[in-house]
Amino acid sequence: MAEKQKGQYIPAIRPIEPADERVAEILEDRQQHFDELRLTPPERKRLLETRQKKEMRKKKEKEKAEEREKNRITTYLPTNLIKAIKTIASQENVSMAQVITFFLFEVVERYERKEITFWGQKNPSDSPRYEWNLIHPKDTERLEKIQSRKTKKTGWGA
Repeated sequence: MAEKQKGQYIPAIRPIEPADERVAEILEDRQQHFDELRLTPPERKRLLETRQKKEMRKKKEKEKAEEREKNRITTYLPTNLIKAIKTIASQENVSMAQVITFFLFEVVERYERKEITFWGQKNPSDSPRYEWNLIHPKDTERLEKIQSRKTKKTGWGA
């Protein structure tokens, strides 16, 4: 090993190939700690302030995300409907979520006024949770699944 020259910094922990990711993380953390010990008090204070700002920013972002979470749902849409919504959103220069929200408000209003019904669009469900599957006539993906189930023989005689 080479001799240490005056003023030369030699790290307390020599870089080695870590056995796994956790060991690498611990070694990196310790090296960062030793590097911080070399800082002057004003530099440490600035470092602490920047870390606190980053933590506050992360905390605020997390709170915003949690607040938005109550307004979020996940649903599966037919690909042709997604394409149509994308097209409308790009033509109107708005987000897809805004288009979907607008359309849903309009359709719910029409449903409440009894202008739209589900008559003839419900199919029996195999799910223990729901009695019916509601499928729009233009939802060819789901209609094909329903049709294939109807033609498939099941039970003892299959």
